[in-house]
Amino acid sequence: LYRQPTMLPLPRSGTTRHAFRCLVPVVYLALLLSTECALSSAADVDVEDGTTKSESPTSSDHLSSSTRTSHPHTIREGLHFLALGDWGGRELWPYCTLSQVRTAAGMSSVASSHNSSFVLALGDNFYNHGQATPIRFAATFERVYHQKSLKVPWYVTAGNHDHLGNVSAQLAYHDVDPRWNYPSLFHTMKQAFRVGVGVGDGGDGVDGDGSIMRSIEVILIDTVVLAGMHQLSHPSQLGYFDPLPGPASSLEANMHLRWIEHHLAKSTADYLFVAGHYPVYSACSHGNTDYLIENLEPLLKKYDVTAYLSGHEHCALHIERNGMDYILTGTGDECCYEATNIDGLPADADLRYLLSAEHNDNSVVGGFASFQVEASGAGDKMKVVYHDERGRELYSTDLHARVKPVGDSLVTKDTQ
Repeated sequence: LYRQPTMLPLPRSGTTRHAFRCLVPVVYLALLLSTECALSSAADVDVEDGTTKSESPTSSDHLSSSTRTSHPHTIREGLHFLALGDWGGRELWPYCTLSQVRTAAGMSSVASSHNSSFVLALGDNFYNHGQATPIRFAATFERVYHQKSLKVPWYVTAGNHDHLGNVSAQLAYHDVDPRWNYPSLFHTMKQAFRVGVGVGDGGDGVDGDGSIMRSIEVILIDTVVLAGMHQLSHPSQLGYFDPLPGPASSLEANMHLRWIEHHLAKSTADYLFVAGHYPVYSACSHGNTDYLIENLEPLLKKYDVTAYLSGHEHCALHIERNGMDYILTGTGDECCYEATNIDGLPADADLRYLLSAEHNDNSVVGGFASFQVEASGAGDKMKVVYHDERGRELYSTDLHARVKPVGDSLVTKDTQ
């Protein structure tokens, strides 16, 4: 642009010319971003996974009951899935960010290498005001996550930015795109998988060919209904990081807590997760969610939940407290918030990993998490990995299969 003034003449005024020259690099970067977003192309959805079911509560007028099963006769060997929070692009053209597109590429690489069977979308799906329009679904979702390895079921929950707009449009998209699994604000998914082929010879928990059958259940909840929200859309707004006000309707929140407990109590899954947008505990800018500490955490512990998954904070962290693991991955769109609430964590909370503005030695700009149970072995251990936008491993830890009472003792399910 500088070398061809006949194509784009500079203004004559010195001040205006200086401003123009300062603007050119900004425009150039915007063009790079828009080009990378625009080059991502949507294609036909091709869903392929193991035995999967999605259930939703039937006790509320604004929630619908839905069950979707894909390839019921196909049981995968081993398990691998991804979790992504706060990935919602931008509300102006090109409706995505460069770090979001790069993170999608990293997800695709990991998903392709490990044959991922599904993705958990942990809220803030459409920034900044939840405009879930056909254009946004195409430009923020379909064209960014267009890779073949990501054309698997996405199990969705909403965040505070989604509730600033039209969440019902996201619910309606459940009936439009088989990849988008969001039948209700509160719903569940279940999947069976096979491990240890040739390990056993039949019996309880063991398939006829000697392999061991394992299962995962994820209970997806709407934490905005439970803990409330501020009517704010940007971190620059005063009060954006203030503590949450609590539920708009205590009656409705209590009803959903009963629904959560009902599903936790009846679950027989080897790996049981609860996934929502708000974290229970966080060291980053929003901090802990008091309502979830008081009302949800006791249920997580009572029913031996494997881990609680969340987003909301544009950072990543792993906290363990009293045997409960809290996995936060909120860098799907950008990284990172500051760890301004690290001193607000309980004294007995073990902060095992933190990626934030002050703790970012690798200059991470986006990321996600992956979960894997190896096909070999007894399937009693799940590896969790935090990845950067390129899919590179930043941190890993292990989660273990749940235990259940047998007589007067506790034994792991894989020993039965």
